[in-house]
Amino acid sequence: MNYTLSTLDQEQANNDFNIALELLINHTLTLTTNLTSITPTFVSGSTTVSSTTSTTIFHYRNTLLTLLMSIMVFMTICGNLLVIIAFVSDATIRTYSNYFILNLSVADLLIGIICIPLYVPKLISGQWYLGYHLCKLWLVFDYVVGSASTLCIVVISFDRYRMVSKGLKYISERSVHRALIFVFGTWIIASLNYGPAIVFWDLFSSTKFDHRECDAPFAHSFAYLVTTAFVEFFVPFFSLTTLNLMVYLNIRQRSRGLIRTPATTTTTTTTTSSKKRQQEHNNDQPNDIQISNGHMNKNLMPLQSSTITTTTLLLPTSSTYSKSSSSSANLARDKKAARSLFILVFAFVICWCPYTLLTLIRALCKQPTKCISNTLYEITFWLLWLNSTINPLLYSFLHVKFRKAFYRILCFYSIRHRREV
Repeated sequence: MNYTLSTLDQEQANNDFNIALELLINHTLTLTTNLTSITPTFVSGSTTVSSTTSTTIFHYRNTLLTLLMSIMVFMTICGNLLVIIAFVSDATIRTYSNYFILNLSVADLLIGIICIPLYVPKLISGQWYLGYHLCKLWLVFDYVVGSASTLCIVVISFDRYRMVSKGLKYISERSVHRALIFVFGTWIIASLNYGPAIVFWDLFSSTKFDHRECDAPFAHSFAYLVTTAFVEFFVPFFSLTTLNLMVYLNIRQRSRGLIRTPATTTTTTTTTSSKKRQQEHNNDQPNDIQISNGHMNKNLMPLQSSTITTTTLLLPTSSTYSKSSSSSANLARDKKAARSLFILVFAFVICWCPYTLLTLIRALCKQPTKCISNTLYEITFWLLWLNSTINPLLYSFLHVKFRKAFYRILCFYSIRHRREV
């Protein structure tokens, strides 16, 4: 009996232990489940806050970029339109050299009207949404117009060098017909440099063109990029450097020539009288000259001459003074033009050099984004277009005629607007 009770107590104890163990396991599982359900709530909240912050930053970034690009487009269009209107309306500006400035303004105006505005949506969204054909058209405009703008600056430098070195001879050779040949030549070279490659690259390349990225189809062809960089940047860069150096040396040489004062050496021969020479010299051995006139003979001392060398400083007469002042005026004009040309070329180098170098580096990399960040590449890309915004400002600050024409156009518009109001 005792044995039986003892066995029952043992079984009851085992049952109680099993029940307690089961309850402990159930509570443990419940606690684990609750913790698991709570943890995602905190993580989800953190993710939501992070996502909201990123969205806010992205929104402010896009707003700032849109504002900056709008200002850039406005300044580019208005500035280059002022140059074109000034050229058309003012006869004193329609000179041979200014045809090249007009050509540069047309190229910069196309960048402000077409290239920049169509790229802004892609910059904000990260993709091109305007379709395949419009992407191709935009690429052609962007590359051809940019290349034409570069060649325009080379032509302007060459024209200035010829003007300084040849002077009146070069002026007699210039004509509107010759200027138009140079103008159309820049566009033909720029079109042949990029147009066929952009349009027909898909036919000869195994790489499929992705219009959603809307990047140049030859962007990763190092050989082609080297060729185009050679034509578009390196040749113009060395040409501009050489031409500007030659202009500087020519002006420096002419400046030294104007500083020198002309002096002449003259030789004067004087004849002294026989009596004076006779008193001054010994009469022991005279050289007699017999003169016979049929009535008498007389000994005369021979005439003697002496040579006096003098150095005469010639003072400028009215004719020499006018020539000198004319040369000084021409020299001052050429100095001013050379200074403005140097600033124009300097702006070109600053805007184009970073983009050209980074483009070649990206073409060498198998993974371009790891070699150069997209942000840095975008900055150099926008520097190219910034050059089109700067050029009209350079004209207004460096060319008096353009500055006066701008002032007259803006004042005329302001007065007309007041009258209408």
